[in-house]
Amino acid sequence: MAKVKVNMGVCERTHEISVTLREDGLLDVSIVSDCDKVREYGEQLGTLNMADLGSITLSRIMDPMIVEHLTPTCMAPVAVFNAAWMETGLMSSFLARKVGEMSLEFQE
Repeated sequence: MAKVKVNMGVCERTHEISVTLREDGLLDVSIVSDCDKVREYGEQLGTLNMADLGSITLSRIMDPMIVEHLTPTCMAPVAVFNAAWMETGLMSSFLARKVGEMSLEFQE
Protein backbone atom coordinates (compact mmCIF):
# COMPACT_ATOMS: atom_id res chain seq x y z
CA MET A 1 0.00 0.00 0.00
CA ALA A 2 1.19 3.52 -0.82
CA LYS A 3 0.07 6.53 1.19
CA VAL A 4 0.21 10.23 0.43
CA LYS A 5 -0.89 13.00 2.78
CA VAL A 6 -2.11 16.37 1.50
CA ASN A 7 -2.08 19.45 3.71
CA MET A 8 -4.19 22.09 2.01
CA GLY A 9 -3.11 25.17 3.95
CA VAL A 10 -5.34 27.55 2.00
CA CYS A 11 -8.57 25.76 2.97
CA GLU A 12 -7.10 24.17 6.13
CA ARG A 13 -8.09 20.65 5.05
CA THR A 14 -6.12 17.42 5.21
CA HIS A 15 -6.46 14.36 2.98
CA GLU A 16 -4.82 10.95 3.34
CA ILE A 17 -4.86 8.92 0.15
CA SER A 18 -4.05 5.20 0.18
CA VAL A 19 -3.74 3.08 -2.95
CA THR A 20 -3.44 -0.71 -2.89
CA LEU A 21 -2.57 -2.84 -5.91
CA ARG A 22 -4.72 -5.97 -6.02
CA GLU A 23 -3.67 -9.33 -7.44
CA ASP A 24 -5.98 -8.78 -10.42
CA GLY A 25 -4.05 -5.60 -11.35
CA LEU A 26 -6.74 -3.15 -10.24
CA LEU A 27 -6.04 -0.41 -7.72
CA ASP A 28 -8.21 0.27 -4.68
CA VAL A 29 -8.26 3.92 -3.62
CA SER A 30 -9.15 5.04 -0.12
CA ILE A 31 -9.39 8.69 0.92
CA VAL A 32 -9.71 9.89 4.50
CA SER A 33 -10.38 13.62 4.66
CA ASP A 34 -11.96 16.31 6.77
CA CYS A 35 -13.46 17.72 3.54
CA ASP A 36 -16.88 16.43 2.50
CA LYS A 37 -16.19 17.10 -1.18
CA VAL A 38 -12.91 15.16 -1.18
CA ARG A 39 -14.53 12.25 0.68
CA GLU A 40 -17.29 12.21 -1.98
CA TYR A 41 -14.63 12.30 -4.71
CA GLY A 42 -12.93 9.26 -3.14
CA GLU A 43 -16.22 7.34 -2.95
CA GLN A 44 -16.99 8.07 -6.60
CA LEU A 45 -13.45 7.26 -7.70
CA GLY A 46 -13.45 3.73 -6.32
CA THR A 47 -11.21 1.34 -8.26
CA LEU A 48 -8.67 2.31 -10.91
CA ASN A 49 -6.87 0.37 -13.61
CA MET A 50 -3.40 0.88 -15.05
CA ALA A 51 -4.78 2.89 -17.99
CA ASP A 52 -5.96 5.51 -15.48
CA LEU A 53 -2.33 6.23 -14.56
CA GLY A 54 -1.01 7.06 -18.02
CA SER A 55 -2.92 10.16 -19.02
CA ILE A 56 -4.36 13.12 -17.18
CA THR A 57 -7.10 13.78 -19.71
CA LEU A 58 -8.19 10.16 -20.16
CA SER A 59 -7.90 9.14 -16.52
CA ARG A 60 -10.80 8.35 -14.24
CA ILE A 61 -8.85 10.32 -11.59
CA MET A 62 -9.61 13.52 -13.51
CA ASP A 63 -13.02 12.51 -14.90
CA PRO A 64 -15.06 15.75 -15.04
CA MET A 65 -18.10 13.98 -13.60
CA ILE A 66 -16.06 12.90 -10.55
CA VAL A 67 -13.96 16.03 -9.93
CA GLU A 68 -16.78 18.50 -10.65
CA HIS A 69 -17.33 19.32 -6.96
CA LEU A 70 -13.63 19.93 -6.22
CA THR A 71 -11.99 23.29 -6.71
CA PRO A 72 -9.43 23.40 -9.52
CA THR A 73 -6.78 24.08 -6.87
CA CYS A 74 -7.52 20.92 -4.85
CA MET A 75 -4.46 18.67 -4.69
CA ALA A 76 -6.35 15.46 -3.87
CA PRO A 77 -6.42 14.19 -7.50
CA VAL A 78 -2.69 14.85 -7.89
CA ALA A 79 -2.09 12.93 -4.66
CA VAL A 80 -4.08 9.98 -6.05
CA PHE A 81 -1.81 9.94 -9.11
CA ASN A 82 1.30 10.04 -6.90
CA ALA A 83 0.11 7.29 -4.55
CA ALA A 84 -0.91 5.09 -7.48
CA TRP A 85 2.42 5.64 -9.23
CA MET A 86 4.25 4.70 -6.03
CA GLU A 87 2.13 1.59 -5.50
CA THR A 88 2.67 0.34 -9.06
CA GLY A 89 6.39 1.14 -9.22
CA LEU A 90 6.02 3.88 -11.83
CA MET A 91 7.59 6.18 -9.23
CA SER A 92 10.32 5.04 -6.87
CA SER A 93 8.73 4.76 -3.43
CA PHE A 94 12.24 4.83 -1.94
CA LEU A 95 12.99 8.15 -3.64
CA ALA A 96 9.56 9.55 -2.77
CA ARG A 97 10.03 8.74 0.92
CA LYS A 98 13.60 10.11 0.78
CA VAL A 99 12.38 13.41 -0.67
CA GLY A 100 9.54 13.43 1.85
CA GLU A 101 7.32 16.08 0.38
CA MET A 102 6.60 18.26 -2.61
CA SER A 103 5.18 21.73 -2.25
CA LEU A 104 3.73 24.77 -3.92
CA GLU A 105 5.18 28.12 -2.99
CA PHE A 106 2.87 31.10 -3.27
CA GLN A 107 4.73 34.19 -4.39
CA GLU A 108 3.62 37.64 -5.48
